[in-house]
Amino acid sequence: MNLMTPVRPARVRAPANDAPSRVADGRIIQGDCIAEMAKLPAKSVDMIFADPPYNLQLGGDLFRPEGGRVDAVDN
Repeated sequence: MNLMTPVRPARVRAPANDAPSRVADGRIIQGDCIAEMAKLPAKSVDMIFADPPYNLQLGGDLFRPEGGRVDAVDN
């Protein structure tokens, strides 16, 4: 596949909603991911996005746009 190979657009599938959610839409939950996810009702979540600052593949220091240093996990 080269840069000019045409590709089909992605098909978006509507999420199945066979159980009413008891979790507020747009809610952000902060805490230990395993413990917090265990508290959620079954079939109440469409997506979980986790963005931990692993940075295991990076060498040297990593800085945020405003200049703050990002700490990496080292184990």
